[in-house]
Order: sequence, then C-alpha cells, then structure tokens
Amino acid sequence: MRIINYIFITVFFLIFNLVMPSKVLAEGPPPAKEWKGEGTKIEFPSMPTMTIKDFLNGVVPEKPLTIWGTLKFPANAADKNVPAVVILHGGGGIHEWDEHWINVFNSMGIATFMVDSNWPRRNCKKKFKKTYARWCQDVHRGMGRIIDGYGALEVLSKHPRIDPKRIGCMGFSLGARGCLYLNVKRFQKMWGTPGLDYAASVPMYPPCNVKFNEDDEITDTPIRIHVGELDTFFPFDSCVDYVERLRAKGKDVEVKVYANAHHGFDVYGKKTYRGKTKWVYKDDNDGRCYYEENQELTEEQSGGPGGSYILTQIGFNEWLASAPEKKKKKLFKWLKKGTKYGHRSPQFQFDKSCKSKSQTMAYNKEAAEEADKLVREFITTTLLK
Repeated sequence: MRIINYIFITVFFLIFNLVMPSKVLAEGPPPAKEWKGEGTKIEFPSMPTMTIKDFLNGVVPEKPLTIWGTLKFPANAADKNVPAVVILHGGGGIHEWDEHWINVFNSMGIATFMVDSNWPRRNCKKKFKKTYARWCQDVHRGMGRIIDGYGALEVLSKHPRIDPKRIGCMGFSLGARGCLYLNVKRFQKMWGTPGLDYAASVPMYPPCNVKFNEDDEITDTPIRIHVGELDTFFPFDSCVDYVERLRAKGKDVEVKVYANAHHGFDVYGKKTYRGKTKWVYKDDNDGRCYYEENQELTEEQSGGPGGSYILTQIGFNEWLASAPEKKKKKLFKWLKKGTKYGHRSPQFQFDKSCKSKSQTMAYNKEAAEEADKLVREFITTTLLK
C-alpha cells in the first residue's frame, strides 16, 4: 500500500510540474523582450523615467537617456522629401496595433518611425522599486512619451530623405497621451525644440481625463482623436470635453466616438487576446476618475517629503473645505505612507466611487474599418497633399 501511495504521489507531482507551469505562463504576461522590426534603428536623446510631478515642473534629470526608433521606408519611397509618421506605443510596448499601422502607412508611400519607449527604460524599477508595473506606467502615466515625441521629431527633421514639414504622429493609449499633449505649448517650451511642430496628430483612445494647466494653449497642428464609447480605461467624454475647449480657441481638432467600441478596437491581434477578440483585465482601475493638475498642494498633501502627488481628483478643493478632519487626516496619512514605501503615483482620489475592478480591450470590426478609412483620409490631406 505504501509503495502504491508513493507511486501515486510521484506521478501527481510529475504531472503538476509538467502541466501547471505551462498553464500559468500561458495566462500571464509574455516575457519582456526588445522589439526588432524591419527598418533602420536610429538612436536619439530623451529622458529616463520620471514622475509626472517632475515632468510638470520641468525638473531635468542629472543624466539623459538614449532611446531609439526604427525607421522604415516604403519600397517605392523617393530619395528625398518623403513624409513620415512617428508611432508611439501604449503602456505594454510595441504590439499588433503598431505593426498594423506601420503596414498601413507604408502602403500609402509614407515612412514610419516606430519609437520604443519601454525597452530603453527596462531598468526603471531600480529607481522606482515599489512600482507595480513592469514598465513603471504607474509612475509616468505616459507623460514621457511627450518627450520621446519631441526627440523623434527632431531626429527625423534632420534626416536627408524625410520632409521635415510633413511629419505626423500617431499614438495608442499612453502613447496617444504623448501624441496629443506634445502639442501643448507649455510642454513644448519645457521639453521640445522651438520651431518644430508636427504636421498631423492622431491619438487613438488617449487618456484625456486629466486637466493640465494651460493645456488648451496648443500649436496649430491638426488633431484627430479616435475613442470608443465603451472604453473602460479612460472615459471617452473627457476627450469630447477637451476637444470642445480646444475648438473654442479656434484649433483644428476633432474627436470621433465609435459606438459599441472598447479600448484597442482598431486591431485584432491573436497574441494580444490569446486567440480571442475580447480580453478583460481583472484589476483596480481608476480610468473613469477625473483629475486636474494641482500646484497648490502642501507638502503634507503631496505625500510628505519626496512625495509625488500632483494630480488631484476634480472637486478636491471643495472636498477639502468641507470634509471632516478625521477623513482628511486619514487620506493624508495614506498618501504619506505610500511615499514612505516608495510608491510614486502622481494622483489620488478622495472619492473612490469612480474606480472599477476591471478593464476591457476588444476588437470591433465596424469601428476598425471606419477608423482605417478616416485615418487614411486625414493623413492623405495633411501629409500627402
């Protein structure tokens, strides 16, 4: 009997070791690796991962960082004056969305410059040890993409085959934040190159739920935002509101809201969705919360010495004026605790009712086809004519 039990236990653990790890790996995030697409790798200077607080205050790190992009010319491209599109990827890195649009633009006779914002910063956790994200997205929230966009524009403007007056930007999710807000004059003055502007900007489902100071003072770059009405990462109506503010200033900005469309609606990727057209993330999500830049926070309110909080939930000042002292002390104690343990979140909520427990990405065939048509028309008008 003892021998039979021993055999049973041995077989069980053998099966467990052979089967279970593969299942866990299949359901977890894919291993991190550098993207190596077709084209020429070109390095250019940018900044290491920084907090949003440092970005907004123009705090220049002691050491710059070299990042890179991959420049791909269409087979039929001319020897000079070729239009180009800079592509800024989302938080997770370069995936099917980016590769799809590289092919689209190349088929139109347009060069593409695929910027890799993650891999050059793969060691960001050495500085931000308590970050919960592989690429420290919780620290920078895509604001570093703005600086990357400026660097990419400068390096392409000097390329002998690229027309510096016909360079566009397309970004996805956090990359779309970069593509959208690099048009803000305040940020351009702090981090960009004077006299260099993009000829077109296409942010795909960007986070517009933060109101930055002076963010309605932008360049004359035409902007076309695309977002799904069912987006659970960021509220689509925040982009509608932002566009209304920009249009009130006479800017050429439009937003297209796609019915029944989620985040990432434009591309179906088997790797991304593991063979499915819909993928639901089960984790905390504050994408439906609205924030604003708050430079009036005291040291206590920003998390104590070394605190990075600078984005407060809309209505914070009103809440602060009326909330019981007990609730305020509890909130500020929590913020200080987060700073003590190395957390570098830039934003906090006093009302957590806007948070959810899941996020959804899903392909939508009708929305994808319409987006393809509209983007082609816009890029043709701005870069090819």
